[in-house]
Amino acid sequence: MSTPHYHHSQPDVAPYLGAVGEALKATLDSYAGILPPSLVQIGKEALSAPGKVMAETLAQITGEGDPTSLPLPRWPLYVILSYVASLHEGERDNWQEAIPAAVALEIAIAATDILDELADADPSPIIRQHGPGQAMNTANLMLVVAQQTLLKRGLEPGGERALQALDTLLGIGLEAGVGQHLDMLYGGLGPQDVTLDMSAHVTSLKAGALIGGACRMGALMAGAQGEVLELLTRFGREMGGMAQVLNDIQDVLPQMTAGQIEDLPGRKTDLRLRKRTLPVVFTLREEGPEPNALQRAFSGTHEAKPDEEAMSQAILDAGGVYFAQLVIEVHRQNVTETLDALEALRPGARKVLSPLFSVEENE
Repeated sequence: MSTPHYHHSQPDVAPYLGAVGEALKATLDSYAGILPPSLVQIGKEALSAPGKVMAETLAQITGEGDPTSLPLPRWPLYVILSYVASLHEGERDNWQEAIPAAVALEIAIAATDILDELADADPSPIIRQHGPGQAMNTANLMLVVAQQTLLKRGLEPGGERALQALDTLLGIGLEAGVGQHLDMLYGGLGPQDVTLDMSAHVTSLKAGALIGGACRMGALMAGAQGEVLELLTRFGREMGGMAQVLNDIQDVLPQMTAGQIEDLPGRKTDLRLRKRTLPVVFTLREEGPEPNALQRAFSGTHEAKPDEEAMSQAILDAGGVYFAQLVIEVHRQNVTETLDALEALRPGARKVLSPLFSVEENE
């Protein structure tokens, strides 16, 4: 089977993604004697979703969709580009050393995507086709495979860095799990019970920990220590915060404003799930002579068909979207400052990491 080409606006990342795709297939094949084919197939489906490395391979095999229009797989890039950026310019050719960490993260993220869909009752081809039980079992097994991928490398000669990356991967899971718990917990609290600091903390635990951990894994695989390691971790955390708040804004905009002509059947928005994202919390805490539409909706029982347009408009009117945009700018400024500091230590690092900027801009 040919290596995917990834025809995107960042051609320099194609070798990275192609190598990760091949390593992913080899990893799945290595479990063929242990896992039944039906289980391996569900795993392949999860790893071939849009935005995943194997999505282009699936498109080439089935002939469905345009491989050149697929979103750029981002998770392996956080790992590999952080690996490259943490090194001096003359040491950046051995990026293949980061492949085990990139593969482990890609598998773990595909697993958490399934678990998120189960938690939010979102429409999911895997859940719809195989049922929630099989989906959950597959996700749990994929998390084990992700850990074993790094453990196997760590037990080989010179594998200490892989063990450090594994420790970070486990830390990512811990923080993200706590964040998911708080996210669901806060959804059942009263309109005034969740503060902006509480909401920001959830963002840091979820998106911040995921992307910050991904960048840290790459840097660790390169042997980075001290300030370089911490700068790349901070870079990832700030990128994660920026991406999450942008996603939060898009999810609460009125449908026509967001470019959604029709509501997707079964689509669970932040408003339906009562998620306490920054624009939502800001609007819930608005002080006015009369409760706004969002405050009224969140104070009552869940409606079968909530008036999301009215709630979205209330968020716009209260300045919730504008506030969230200001938070994004803070994250963006922090990214710039972090890159400046990293560039001073590792000249060329900003250019190495530049494909990640376009990934976030296209979120």
